[in-house]
Parts: sequence; structure tokens; C-alpha cells
Amino acid sequence: MKLLIIKNILIHAALVPFYFFATKEVALMPNDKLDTLLLFVGLIVIAPITSNFVYKYKDAISGKAIIWGHITTLFSILVIGMLFVTLDVLLIYMIGNVLVFRLAIVLFWIAVVTFDFADFLTRNDSRHA
Repeated sequence: MKLLIIKNILIHAALVPFYFFATKEVALMPNDKLDTLLLFVGLIVIAPITSNFVYKYKDAISGKAIIWGHITTLFSILVIGMLFVTLDVLLIYMIGNVLVFRLAIVLFWIAVVTFDFADFLTRNDSRHA
């Protein structure tokens, strides 16, 4: 559990500076290319979301397998977060601060993070049952 919490703190700590980086990068892009970037980011986010939701900690039997699970989910959740941040920045830049879109991104982010915890806790519960 300690590694799970550390992993999620590291992910969130990395996403804060990435938000500012993404904001600057999007502002530098030509406006006629933003639609293409929005489409690309919206499509590519499906791959890490799928890999994150497919992975199950319950299949990790040894301590080494659990560590590799943390590493794998760290990267997939970090990429999901980076793509969500980019989507948020693009949507704000292109259409403004629309609460419905921003709320949907935040709620989906919460689902991604809580799934990681729920999957890990389910693994521990199934071992004691």
C-alpha cells in the first residue's frame, strides 16, 4: 500500500508542472493545427486507459511482480494524466472554460486513480479470503 500511495503522489507531482508546460506548448501551436491535436489526443488516450484497466494486481503473485505492476501502472496512469491535461488545456484554449467538459475529465481522472487503489485492495482482500 505504501508503494501505491508513493506512486500516486509522484504521478500527481509530475502532472502539476506538466500542466504549465502543456499550456505554453498549446499556446505556441498554430490555431489551424489544434483540431488535429485534439483529435489525436482524444484517440490516443484510449490505449493507456485500456492497458491500465486491463492490468490486475491479483495476477501478481510475488513481491517482484507487484513492483513491476506498480511500475507498469505508474507509466500508464502518468500518460493518461498527461493526455487528460493536454485535453483540458486544448479545450480551454479552443472553446473556453466549459465546466461540463472539465468536470468530465476530472471525474474520469478520479475513476482512473481510484481503480488503481480498488484493484490493489481487491488483490489483498482476495488473498485473505
